[in-house]
Amino acid sequence: MTARADLGPRRARAAAALALLLVACGEPGAPADPAAAADAPADRLPNVAVLVLDTVRPDMLSSYGYPVDTSPFLDRFAAEGTRFDRAYSTSCWTLPAHGSLFTGHLPRVHGAHQAAGRVPDDMPLLTEELRAAGYQTAGFSGNIWISVRSGLDRGFEHFAPLFRNYRRHVQELAAREEPGGHDPEGHATVRAVKRWVEEDRDPDRPWFVFVNLVDAHLPYLPPWSEVDDRLESNEQRVAAVRELYPGGDGVRLIRRHYAREDPLDEAEWDVVRRLYEGSLRVTDALAEAIVGLLDGVADPGNTLVFVLSDHGENLGDHGHLTHVFNLYDSNLRILLQARGPGFEPGRVRSEPVQITDVYQTILRAAHVQPGPTSVGIDLRSALPPDRILHASLEYPRISLRLFPEELRDADVLAPYRRELRAVVGPRYKLVSGSDGREELFDLSADPGEGTPLDPAAADARELARLRAALAAAEGLAPWSAPGEAEEWNDEEALSALREMGYVE
Repeated sequence: MTARADLGPRRARAAAALALLLVACGEPGAPADPAAAADAPADRLPNVAVLVLDTVRPDMLSSYGYPVDTSPFLDRFAAEGTRFDRAYSTSCWTLPAHGSLFTGHLPRVHGAHQAAGRVPDDMPLLTEELRAAGYQTAGFSGNIWISVRSGLDRGFEHFAPLFRNYRRHVQELAAREEPGGHDPEGHATVRAVKRWVEEDRDPDRPWFVFVNLVDAHLPYLPPWSEVDDRLESNEQRVAAVRELYPGGDGVRLIRRHYAREDPLDEAEWDVVRRLYEGSLRVTDALAEAIVGLLDGVADPGNTLVFVLSDHGENLGDHGHLTHVFNLYDSNLRILLQARGPGFEPGRVRSEPVQITDVYQTILRAAHVQPGPTSVGIDLRSALPPDRILHASLEYPRISLRLFPEELRDADVLAPYRRELRAVVGPRYKLVSGSDGREELFDLSADPGEGTPLDPAAADARELARLRAALAAAEGLAPWSAPGEAEEWNDEEALSALREMGYVE
């Protein structure tokens, strides 16, 4: 894989930047330890499943030590495989994160971000490369950002755009008043996966299955059974949903928060967090049902299963709600657990890893050589402890559409009208804005990023490494010359984006 030849003089600069970046990110490499060398023979490719639990922040999962039992399935899954404690996304929202998952590139290269809503048509995707290697590929997307519109449906023999049912589903959940539970087997995504497993799966071919579950996404609408130990009564749950998300509308809460029309008080924040906890439990049960379906037709000794999130979520952290306008760890840290050949049961790894590493790992397990310009490391290999990771947020053109036009240029939103770049090292994290503002955090002493560090108090050598890595990322050229931004202005797109809290 090489960049297109029409990038002109930018290519030399981009090549030099990539060389520096690969040193910072860690050179892609073959498995380096015995456990990681457990690939299947070349004539017996492993099955692969990737479950993305959209908007799940790991520090609120019991599998990562959260004191509330929010993820009983993931607790067991972690015992069966490897849990990565310092996993990061490449951005704070769905489209660029999935772009990195499917391409192995940073958002600046793959281009699926706020400035342009799709990956380049000539950029190879994970699904296309696996399909060419003989895989049967099936995708089930609950999020419209993973669709034909973004180009991320390419390479799937079977693709289910389940986001088309999202508006009705959310409205039904928001209208539910009776106490009760939820039935994972009746969920649209679980039913769709089951149909594929029973009716469309070819038992003579290895398979790659991708699922995106959006049930932890705003608005948080868990049934009473999932919050009965967190709220006083079902009546409180119903009243909170009506107040916070009338008719299932999550945009109203975002606008209320950022426009400072009626700031949430601490009691309301507490209820929001408890509803989110309940949504995590719902998502955990759905993941269990889907993995169970795949386990029923998989050879456990020859199947890789990855469960991860694409980004986190803010619940008042740093004054933010949902996952817009910032690159704090509450947004960037992700769930990442893996099970199967090369992943030691019960192991916890603390080395820094990133969503692009999933791309590298899957291709190498499938005996497909990743492109030389992709970044990432095989997660089954030895992982460098001093690696530097990258994340970015382009100018929030899409996020600003959450607000009425008269508010988009108002002073109250001025702090958010900027691009952001972040680099994360073993100890420090540096966030740089296009407005010249910077924040430096010592993650070892201040993991919650509560107090920015004076650069003069930081280790000069480590800070220099971060600044060099930031400059290297700025030197990367996009895969294709930037084109017109996708507007996504038709009714189906606007309806789906509105219900998920992306546009006003």
